[in-house]
Amino acid sequence: MNNNKRRSCSEVPPSELDSILSCTHTKRCLLKAGISTLDQLLSLSISDLLNIRGIGSVIAKDIVRVQEQVHSKAGTDQST
Repeated sequence: MNNNKRRSCSEVPPSELDSILSCTHTKRCLLKAGISTLDQLLSLSISDLLNIRGIGSVIAKDIVRVQEQVHSKAGTDQST
């Protein structure tokens, strides 16, 4: 008998990623891989993302889009 409990989506601990990622599956995969801060997320390349269990090309592309939005917003904030 397997005593490992699967955590429900509501049991994912809060992290810095909550403010930019809406998909609980994505956040859970990143947290399992040790990615819990925005800086860590922004440092990942698409190939890094694809090496994370549970993240395929569609999710990786979504994360890259979020990374680009964060970088764009940061650039906009600095110019004002």
